[in-house]
Amino acid sequence: MHEGPDRRTLILDAARDVVCERGVDAARMADIAERADVSLGLVQHYFRHRDRLLAEVFSLESERITVRWRSLVDPDADPLTRLFEYLRLCAREGTDPSVRSFRLTWSLWLEFWSKANRDAALREEVAAIYREFSAPFSEAITEGIERGMFAPKGAVPDIVDRLVSLIDGLAIRTLLGGMDQHRMLWLLVDCLCIELGVPDEQVKSLRQRI
Repeated sequence: MHEGPDRRTLILDAARDVVCERGVDAARMADIAERADVSLGLVQHYFRHRDRLLAEVFSLESERITVRWRSLVDPDADPLTRLFEYLRLCAREGTDPSVRSFRLTWSLWLEFWSKANRDAALREEVAAIYREFSAPFSEAITEGIERGMFAPKGAVPDIVDRLVSLIDGLAIRTLLGGMDQHRMLWLLVDCLCIELGVPDEQVKSLRQRI
């Protein structure tokens, strides 16, 4: 049995893996306890209800995405480079061992959307999760506008909402075999450049990096 100091996180990680493998509806507390190598009683001690456990899994993963992005993307890079790298992390498997595979990452979020669609309590978590996910995009776009690098077609919140929605939609198509990750990234970069009025030379340079 694990006696580490952070057994709560251990349980959340186990729940994430079980959800990815079996689906959110088939993820039982007993299965999660077995995967975490802890007792069912301990799982119930930390998370009295299965739905609370699942909500915290999704919230933790959202926080981890932001932390991971900030650790992998140079904060001193120019805003366009940062935006490109964020999109690349959304669309492709990274070489860093901390980057989970495309399929595991997006399978989890597909399960989240499915569960939230049927669960009013979980839908309350959606706004916070999307705020967390959107923040790096909002920051980079705002900085780029302030530095005169971008000539956007609309307001920053609208641009970010459209971009994040496109990421979600293309990820589903890619996950289900409707396109590959290379094309997903290509389309995301094109959309970003159109939204921000990026000059043709910079667009060409970004495309060469895909």
